[in-house]
Amino acid sequence: MAVEAGFAVGDGVFDTPLPAVPLTDPRESVGQECEAGLVAWQARLTHDEWRRACWMLETARARADTLQRWPDPDARVIAAALGWSVTMAAARLETAAGALERLPRLGAAMCEGWLEHAKAAVFVSGLRDVTDEQAAVVVDRLIGAAPKLGMFELGQRVAAAVADVDPLGAENRRNAAVARSRVSTRIAPSGAAEIHGLDLDPGMAIPAFERILAVAEVALEQLKAAGSSVGPAKVQAQVYLRLLHGCPDGSDDLAVAAQVVLDLTPTPPAQDPIDLDDLPDGPDDLPDDGPDDRGPDSNGHDGAGPDGDGPDGDGPDGDGPDDGGSGGGADDGDSEDLNDNSEPHGEPVGSNEDRADDRRDGSNDSGSNDSGSNDGISGAADSRGEQPAPSGPDESVDDAAHGSKGSGDDGRAVDRGSADAPDDAWPGWTATPSPQPSPAGWQPGDPEPDPPPPDTPDPRIPTTDPPPPLAARLTERGLVFSPATLRTTWATVLGLERAHGRLRAGTLTGWDAYRAAWTRTCAQWRVLLYNDIGALQWVLLVRPPLQPDADPRYRRQVVELTAHTREVDALDLDAPDDDGSLVGIWAELARRTKQALAAARARPPEEHPAVTTRDAGNRFPGAELTRWIHARDYTSRFPMSTVPAVACPIDHTHDHTLGGPTQADNLGPLSVGDHLRKHDPLSGWTVRQTRPGRFVWTAPTGTHHTVEPDSYRPLRPVARAPFDHGITDTRTEPRPQTPWRPRTDRHGHITDAQRHTLDELDRRRRHKERRPPNPFDDDPPF
Repeated sequence: MAVEAGFAVGDGVFDTPLPAVPLTDPRESVGQECEAGLVAWQARLTHDEWRRACWMLETARARADTLQRWPDPDARVIAAALGWSVTMAAARLETAAGALERLPRLGAAMCEGWLEHAKAAVFVSGLRDVTDEQAAVVVDRLIGAAPKLGMFELGQRVAAAVADVDPLGAENRRNAAVARSRVSTRIAPSGAAEIHGLDLDPGMAIPAFERILAVAEVALEQLKAAGSSVGPAKVQAQVYLRLLHGCPDGSDDLAVAAQVVLDLTPTPPAQDPIDLDDLPDGPDDLPDDGPDDRGPDSNGHDGAGPDGDGPDGDGPDGDGPDDGGSGGGADDGDSEDLNDNSEPHGEPVGSNEDRADDRRDGSNDSGSNDSGSNDGISGAADSRGEQPAPSGPDESVDDAAHGSKGSGDDGRAVDRGSADAPDDAWPGWTATPSPQPSPAGWQPGDPEPDPPPPDTPDPRIPTTDPPPPLAARLTERGLVFSPATLRTTWATVLGLERAHGRLRAGTLTGWDAYRAAWTRTCAQWRVLLYNDIGALQWVLLVRPPLQPDADPRYRRQVVELTAHTREVDALDLDAPDDDGSLVGIWAELARRTKQALAAARARPPEEHPAVTTRDAGNRFPGAELTRWIHARDYTSRFPMSTVPAVACPIDHTHDHTLGGPTQADNLGPLSVGDHLRKHDPLSGWTVRQTRPGRFVWTAPTGTHHTVEPDSYRPLRPVARAPFDHGITDTRTEPRPQTPWRPRTDRHGHITDAQRHTLDELDRRRRHKERRPPNPFDDDPPF
């Protein structure tokens, strides 16, 4: 493969050589060469972006016929030269100044070709409101991981680091933004409307959004059971509108869900009656020259009327479809088949490994999916199947091929021979199987239950039992919220610091993270303890002190509290109260944490979830092992994936069906899509776990990508200068006041009335200046 050699250009800052790039045709290169060439060209483009930023910054400060530079860059010069808008030019200039002057490490990374311009802009914009010292701390911490992070994840990590190094400024900026809360609406160019709520209080906005998701989840289940293929995004939008617009039957969650189902259920179109003469001939058609058991033929009557022998018997007719007499009707037989032998509509995907190990790619991963309607094999149920498809979790690809796993279908092919076919089973007739509800009990993303007794079924394994009534998901405040994880530090919940919190909606400031944690005392609390090098050491279950106003809607969610083990050991609960020690619920939480840590240390070392082999022969990991995997890996282990681990199935790196053990060094969370990609031989992706938590993926091009857990290294606050509130004043300097002058007429002359007014004002000013000062205006003599 021909490669262009690097060479130096210019002098001074431009002595850096250009990255070498391949010059061959990529269509004539193998996979490894193609990926290497792509990476090389990306480095060259990034280097060119750095050079353009240098030219841009100098051009905005340059003046004609001189080498002197103006101190303030002018974005209008760049906009006019490159045909950009002034806003775009100003944003590019801000990134150039931040990367080249304020944060030189960003400019050096761009020059070397491994930090692209867009990610440098994330750093510059996210660090706009902090001091130079605080910004340097954040850049030093995150710049090494930036090339392997997506834009959104990088922005979230920058916001989290800013909240840690500048907690007071973060709180002030948050309060200033909430003070600007507003709602806006507009009509888009497409004609659709948009409603935006901006700068809202997270303490109210997050539960409001959680309620939308909970109501939409119920409505989506009912719509899928009715056979609708509407996606979750559309259902959530309709719930949002109904909560604002109102419902005729009330505004409680069930009434809103019922109204949304009514809104999104399409009305069936009117169908014309079927003309039997227009139907194509087939092996099941009746002879055209004989009497029809449906009535007179369209070409003439059959004689005196119906068949002289009466209706056909209960058995199958040799010449045509059965009459559906007593005992042989399709309504009775088919409904029993569907109710007794059908499998649930979806499968939970929480701690158990996805069924793709058994079914490979022919299965469906609906249940609690993110895509909406059909994620599996699409199509209608085959009404002419000769063999009924077996039900249960062990169905194969061939079994799944007989039926649909889409919306409104139970995924089974029903054997409809000529003996039990209904009267309407003419060509063009399609069977509509009865809808099946979602499985009961455990839901995807729920906290893992403790292992059940031997005679109790595992709640993670789908069964054919009917689901619990909807009332089981209701609380006095509404429907239970969908699973989510709130992660913050243990010291923040105890009130000892104000570190950030992470929720699926984004980054929370310290005070919001504190409030969110104590609002979720009905959720499952886990304390994650790390050693001094940042490796996970213990995962403790701690029951928080229940608050009187605890919201029961959070009972499916998880609160993860992180800390170093030495922090828990160093906390002294026996110190006097006047020494600033913990009291009340904070002291009780700390005491329960220390007790849980002591109990974990008292167990035998071989029972630690990182090394235990207790579940090695089981198909699914136990609750304790599942919690360990979720805490260790935090997200799906596919490269660049940000799906939370608690919402992913636990996958065996070496398949359990091929002898892979169920233990920590062979387990990892993978999202549904990543799981199917791993088990699809046509995808070209393979993975191996070289050590617990370290996954090495081989791409279809033959290159290797390593995914491993991040070490726990929380940032500490960096002090600001006194009286620095941490809010950047974005207002410009006020315009200079022009001297006042009287208004003139259209000819530019001052009228007599205006001249008289000016004389009167001048006289009053002179009289005021001649007035003697008030003697009582002086300071007192004492």
